[in-house]
Amino acid sequence: MNKIILQAGAIPFVFDKELKVMIITSKAFPDRWVLPKGHIEESHSPQNTAAREAFEEAGIHGVVSDIPVGAYDYHKFNRNYHVLIYMLKITETLDSWPEQTFRKRQLLPLERALEVLSDANVREIVKDAADLYSS
Repeated sequence: MNKIILQAGAIPFVFDKELKVMIITSKAFPDRWVLPKGHIEESHSPQNTAAREAFEEAGIHGVVSDIPVGAYDYHKFNRNYHVLIYMLKITETLDSWPEQTFRKRQLLPLERALEVLSDANVREIVKDAADLYSS
Protein backbone atom coordinates (compact mmCIF):
# COMPACT_ATOMS: atom_id res chain seq x y z
CA MET A 1 0.00 0.00 0.00
CA ASN A 2 1.40 3.37 -1.01
CA LYS A 3 1.92 6.09 1.56
CA ILE A 4 -0.16 9.22 0.96
CA ILE A 5 1.99 12.31 0.36
CA LEU A 6 0.58 15.47 1.93
CA GLN A 7 0.71 18.71 -0.04
CA ALA A 8 -0.62 22.23 0.38
CA GLY A 9 -1.61 24.69 -2.30
CA ALA A 10 -3.03 28.14 -2.76
CA ILE A 11 -5.78 29.90 -4.63
CA PRO A 12 -3.98 33.21 -5.19
CA PHE A 13 -6.51 36.01 -5.65
CA VAL A 14 -7.10 39.75 -5.77
CA PHE A 15 -10.23 41.88 -5.90
CA ASP A 16 -9.85 44.39 -8.72
CA LYS A 17 -13.48 45.38 -9.39
CA GLU A 18 -14.02 41.61 -9.61
CA LEU A 19 -12.42 38.49 -8.19
CA LYS A 20 -9.30 37.47 -10.11
CA VAL A 21 -7.33 34.23 -9.62
CA MET A 22 -3.69 33.61 -10.51
CA ILE A 23 -3.03 30.28 -12.17
CA ILE A 24 0.24 28.78 -13.38
CA THR A 25 1.41 26.12 -15.81
CA SER A 26 2.45 22.71 -14.53
CA LYS A 27 6.19 22.09 -14.53
CA ALA A 28 5.80 18.45 -15.63
CA PHE A 29 2.98 19.13 -18.12
CA PRO A 30 3.37 22.73 -19.41
CA ASP A 31 0.07 22.70 -21.32
CA ARG A 32 -1.87 22.21 -18.06
CA TRP A 33 -3.00 25.17 -15.93
CA VAL A 34 -2.91 24.54 -12.18
CA LEU A 35 -2.67 26.19 -8.77
CA PRO A 36 0.65 26.51 -6.90
CA LYS A 37 1.15 23.55 -4.57
CA GLY A 38 3.88 21.40 -3.08
CA HIS A 39 4.98 18.95 -0.42
CA ILE A 40 4.49 19.87 3.22
CA GLU A 41 7.93 19.60 4.80
CA GLU A 42 8.21 18.38 8.40
CA SER A 43 9.16 21.78 9.80
CA HIS A 44 6.46 23.72 7.91
CA SER A 45 2.74 24.16 8.41
CA PRO A 46 0.38 23.65 5.47
CA GLN A 47 -0.19 27.44 5.40
CA ASN A 48 3.57 28.13 5.23
CA THR A 49 3.85 25.56 2.44
CA ALA A 50 1.05 27.21 0.46
CA ALA A 51 2.78 30.60 0.80
CA ARG A 52 6.20 29.16 -0.12
CA GLU A 53 4.87 27.41 -3.21
CA ALA A 54 3.01 30.55 -4.33
CA PHE A 55 6.31 32.45 -4.13
CA GLU A 56 8.45 29.77 -5.81
CA GLU A 57 6.01 28.79 -8.55
CA ALA A 58 4.06 32.00 -9.22
CA GLY A 59 6.28 34.79 -7.91
CA ILE A 60 3.77 36.21 -5.46
CA HIS A 61 3.56 37.02 -1.78
CA GLY A 62 0.33 37.17 0.14
CA VAL A 63 -1.77 36.45 3.19
CA VAL A 64 -2.87 32.82 3.58
CA SER A 65 -6.22 31.83 5.10
CA ASP A 66 -6.12 30.13 8.51
CA ILE A 67 -8.13 27.13 7.39
CA PRO A 68 -8.23 25.24 4.11
CA VAL A 69 -11.08 25.99 1.73
CA GLY A 70 -10.93 22.54 0.17
CA ALA A 71 -8.93 19.39 -0.41
CA TYR A 72 -8.51 16.84 -3.16
CA ASP A 73 -6.63 13.64 -3.91
CA TYR A 74 -4.70 12.67 -7.02
CA HIS A 75 -2.37 9.99 -8.30
CA LYS A 76 0.81 10.80 -10.28
CA PHE A 77 3.96 8.85 -11.09
CA ASN A 78 2.69 5.85 -9.08
CA ARG A 79 2.18 7.93 -5.92
CA ASN A 80 -0.94 9.08 -4.06
CA TYR A 81 -1.30 12.70 -2.93
CA HIS A 82 -3.68 14.59 -0.63
CA VAL A 83 -3.72 18.37 -1.18
CA LEU A 84 -5.08 21.00 1.23
CA ILE A 85 -6.03 24.23 -0.55
CA TYR A 86 -5.86 27.67 1.11
CA MET A 87 -6.90 31.11 -0.09
CA LEU A 88 -3.96 33.48 -0.60
CA LYS A 89 -4.71 37.20 -0.95
CA ILE A 90 -1.96 38.54 -3.21
CA THR A 91 -0.07 41.48 -1.68
CA GLU A 92 2.91 41.56 -4.06
CA THR A 93 3.63 40.24 -7.56
CA LEU A 94 7.33 39.90 -8.34
CA ASP A 95 9.01 40.51 -11.70
CA SER A 96 11.34 37.54 -11.17
CA TRP A 97 10.89 34.37 -9.12
CA PRO A 98 12.56 30.96 -8.66
CA GLU A 99 10.53 28.94 -11.22
CA GLN A 100 9.84 31.61 -13.84
CA THR A 101 11.84 29.75 -16.51
CA PHE A 102 9.64 26.64 -16.01
CA ARG A 103 6.20 28.22 -15.64
CA LYS A 104 3.84 30.81 -17.05
CA ARG A 105 1.34 32.65 -14.87
CA GLN A 106 -1.95 34.40 -15.56
CA LEU A 107 -4.15 36.57 -13.37
CA LEU A 108 -7.63 35.93 -14.72
CA PRO A 109 -11.21 36.84 -13.84
CA LEU A 110 -12.78 33.97 -11.90
CA GLU A 111 -14.96 32.68 -14.75
CA ARG A 112 -12.02 32.60 -17.18
CA ALA A 113 -9.79 30.86 -14.60
CA LEU A 114 -12.48 28.21 -14.15
CA GLU A 115 -12.49 27.61 -17.91
CA VAL A 116 -8.69 27.32 -18.12
CA LEU A 117 -7.87 25.25 -15.01
CA SER A 118 -7.11 21.70 -16.12
CA ASP A 119 -8.39 19.63 -13.19
CA ALA A 120 -12.12 19.31 -12.45
CA ASN A 121 -11.52 18.84 -8.71
CA VAL A 122 -9.48 22.04 -8.58
CA ARG A 123 -12.12 23.96 -10.57
CA GLU A 124 -14.81 22.87 -8.09
CA ILE A 125 -12.72 23.95 -5.07
CA VAL A 126 -11.98 27.34 -6.67
CA LYS A 127 -15.66 27.85 -7.52
CA ASP A 128 -16.82 26.91 -4.01
CA ALA A 129 -14.14 29.07 -2.38
CA ALA A 130 -15.07 32.04 -4.57
CA ASP A 131 -18.70 31.63 -3.53
CA LEU A 132 -17.65 31.74 0.14
CA TYR A 133 -15.42 34.77 -0.30
CA SER A 134 -17.93 36.75 -2.33
CA SER A 135 -20.92 36.15 -0.05
